[in-house]
Amino acid sequence: RDKKYFKHIHHERMSNFPGVIPTESVIHLPRFQTKAGEHLIDLRRIVCLNAQLNYTMFQLNDGERVVTSHSLSRYAALLEKQGFIRLHKSHLLNLYYLSQCQILHFEQLVLPSGQILEIARRKRSVLRRTLKSLK
Repeated sequence: RDKKYFKHIHHERMSNFPGVIPTESVIHLPRFQTKAGEHLIDLRRIVCLNAQLNYTMFQLNDGERVVTSHSLSRYAALLEKQGFIRLHKSHLLNLYYLSQCQILHFEQLVLPSGQILEIARRKRSVLRRTLKSLK
């Protein structure tokens, strides 16, 4: 069902993280639109996604924030296969930016922008395994 919204446009490997599955460079996400009116998005522009009730806020690398009316779980189903990791029920992080983040005692992750994301207790071991596989 979600695949009808997910269009494969361009195939490219994320060179910064050889352990990450090859991912699409530019994709179409349901109900996504930037201020410039773009519906297609380069995955490397997305730093993280945050849940806000039944809405999702995309944080882009240029500081822009895009709010959509789909839940984070809907986007997680699409993006976890594309090099994103679920850190918490409210946060999905692009592994492309993991090397630029600071991890505090595996409880919090500080983004390059300074925003702090909580790491769920049950997701800490997943994050540890991911870090080991990316080294």
